[in-house]
Amino acid sequence: MTGSDPDAVTTARLLVRPPREADRGRFVEFFGNEDFMVFAPGVLAEEEAGERFDHMVAVCQTVPFGKQPVVERSSGLVVGYTGVDHIELEGETWLEWGYRLVPERRGLGYATEAGRALLAKAHRTYSGELLAIIAPENRASQNVCHKLGFTFWKQAPVDGDLRNLYTLPVGEPTGSPR
Repeated sequence: MTGSDPDAVTTARLLVRPPREADRGRFVEFFGNEDFMVFAPGVLAEEEAGERFDHMVAVCQTVPFGKQPVVERSSGLVVGYTGVDHIELEGETWLEWGYRLVPERRGLGYATEAGRALLAKAHRTYSGELLAIIAPENRASQNVCHKLGFTFWKQAPVDGDLRNLYTLPVGEPTGSPR
C-alpha cells in the first residue's frame, strides 16, 4: 500500500515519502533544534537548515530511498526522516543510511519501522552496499542498525570524531562493494 503518493511507502503507523516544499518549515525547525540534532556536529542556522532541506530534496530526485520525511499516520505530523545521503569516506563515495526522530517519538519503534519500509525500496532499486555511521555512545541507534540488518564493520574517525561504521548489502551483488 502506498497511499496517494506513488513514491511513498506506508506501514501500519507511518508514511515515508519524498520531501515536499510544504515540509521546509518543519525541517528548518528540526535542523535548528538541539534535541533533534543530538549526535550531530551541531544545530544549523536558518539559512544552513534551508540548504540542507534543499539537498534532501535533490538527493531524493536521483535516489529513490534518499532521506525522506517520516509521517505519523495517526496525527499527520512529520516526526523525522530516514534514508540515505552521499558521503565521502576514506576516498570512497558511499550511500550513508541515517535517521532522526523528534524526541517524543523515540523509543516507539518508528526508526526501525520506517527504516525497514524504505530499505525494501532500496533492495528493489539499488545494488550495492550502504553505510551507517553511529556515535559509539548512541546505543539506541546501534540497536536500530542491527534490527535493520546492518553489521559492524569497524571504528574509524569521521569528521574528527571516532564513529562505529556498519554496512548492509542491498539488491543483487554487482561485484563492486559500493
